[in-house]
Amino acid sequence: MKWVDEFFQDEECSLYQISMIETLMKTSSAAYLYQEIDITELTYEEANEIIKELRENDNPIDPREQFNRMFK
Repeated sequence: MKWVDEFFQDEECSLYQISMIETLMKTSSAAYLYQEIDITELTYEEANEIIKELRENDNPIDPREQFNRMFK
């Protein structure tokens, strides 16, 4: 896996990552940490770290998903 990290180290973030960050910003409780950043200037690795943080603090809108998370 090391060569993959080196390959993507200076790579710009992908459109998929940008859309994932924008989507998670609507439902994550950690969104306030990243409101002032310019998403288009992130590197691939920085975007992955932000996505990980936002997913860990994500609060789904769907009540069924909230229930499933509560009893996970």
